[in-house]
Amino acid sequence: MGMDVIGRARGDEIGSYFRNSIWMWHPLAAYCQRVAPEITSACRDWHTNDGDGLDGARASTLADALQAEIDSGRAAHFERRRNSEIEMLPNEACESCSSTGFRVRVSRGDPNDPNEGRLKCSRCNGDGYTRAWAANYGFSVANVQAFANFLRASGGFSIC
Repeated sequence: MGMDVIGRARGDEIGSYFRNSIWMWHPLAAYCQRVAPEITSACRDWHTNDGDGLDGARASTLADALQAEIDSGRAAHFERRRNSEIEMLPNEACESCSSTGFRVRVSRGDPNDPNEGRLKCSRCNGDGYTRAWAANYGFSVANVQAFANFLRASGGFSIC
């Protein structure tokens, strides 16, 4: 699943369409809201695809704010700090197998097999634990730059 961001001035290829997977969009949208709350508050639904967005003037101002974050090195610092914090999160109990490392399967008919009726869990690979859910969500300065480029050329946008 992903978020499609449609530019209102569709003449420029860069400004006509921006797409992120859901895993990249949520951190990007939250970062925008963090660094430019007065600009981003005009869009109430950053985390849904209900068509909300920003007009051309606000999109351009947000592009400038994001570019300033990139140029100053603050975006790179944020990326490093965020990635470090996520790396340090403890593993979580696997919900797919209730931390047993196995899922139930059809019997093979060998009553002496200790794993009879069990199949190694594919989500945790039999460990019983998975990485923290937050580790699925990525953030990169390159993504911020791509979004800033889109914003600058978009003439405003809708999140669809």
